[in-house]
Amino acid sequence: MKLRHYLFTFFAAFFGAMLIAGCLNEDNRIPPNCYDGILNNGEERIDCGGEFCDECDHCTNGIYEPERLETWVDCGGECGPCPQNANGIQDGDETGIDCGGSAGGCELLCDDGLLNGNEDQIDCEDDIANQEESCPHCPTCVDGEMNGGEVGIDCGGDCAACCSSGNCTNAIIDGNEFWTDCGGRTCPDCADTLKWKVGGETEYCPSTLLAAAVSHVPATDGTPPGEFKVTLAAGTLMGTITIVLTEPAVGWMANQTFAADMNNPTEYSITYTDVEGNDYTTGLDGGEGTIKLIKYATINIPASTTDGCNKPGGDYFFYRVIFSGTLVNSLDPTSDISIESGLWQFTFKP
Repeated sequence: MKLRHYLFTFFAAFFGAMLIAGCLNEDNRIPPNCYDGILNNGEERIDCGGEFCDECDHCTNGIYEPERLETWVDCGGECGPCPQNANGIQDGDETGIDCGGSAGGCELLCDDGLLNGNEDQIDCEDDIANQEESCPHCPTCVDGEMNGGEVGIDCGGDCAACCSSGNCTNAIIDGNEFWTDCGGRTCPDCADTLKWKVGGETEYCPSTLLAAAVSHVPATDGTPPGEFKVTLAAGTLMGTITIVLTEPAVGWMANQTFAADMNNPTEYSITYTDVEGNDYTTGLDGGEGTIKLIKYATINIPASTTDGCNKPGGDYFFYRVIFSGTLVNSLDPTSDISIESGLWQFTFKP
């Protein structure tokens, strides 16, 4: 009886050890391969392509390969016939190549990298009169936009050289740009921006609300410094910020810092009106703030484009301002709020 017990214990321990030794570990784990149903091993698709696996089936890769005798994407030649609505031909009841009629709208083909639909070039059209079923306008050197291979508006790349040495696509401020890749003679205008923090929350005013809210009265020769007053309506959900700046006698210059407090409320001030209509300002006892003009730039672009500049002619004034302060409630001097991380930027064109 004891012998039988010892034999049972021996074999149980033996097979248990074998079972543990057979478990996967870092030494005996099956490495990535071309048959494991997982995208690994440098594969282009699951279990195919790359350095180690067989080439993927070109009839299912979503790429048009005429060199493999495909007549359109993944069809033709050894891939079998193309369906009518994906054969690269306008046929049936289609109004464009593979679109219109029962094939669906032509605008659905505007980003597939193929010359189809009503396109004149890949994914774009020269004539976009039918806006509902049109792809974007093909880039040209006279469309007033920076597109294609251009480095400025309608200049650079395959277009004429730009009238500025700047490159509006290199993520640095160069040439006569007002800020990074924007403003100046050839770059698109810089985006109007207004944002600040109150109570730790960031509030942002869309540029569409900025344009009609700016009042700009520059100084003129023979008169006192002009008043540059800005009222920025941020919408009923966020309140309103009003920044008052008066141009100093020396004129506007970059990196000027102005003190906003009760000593000069009509010249420099920050006022915040919350959604309940409560006014907070630096212009009362206990209120204080700073307004720093990070950059001021202006440029005149001739009305004529003979010099290679393709933006509308006129004067352009650029302001980038940061602001912060402690603002006192106009009805309750014991109550105040803190405005932080304020940033305001816009381009003014008289």
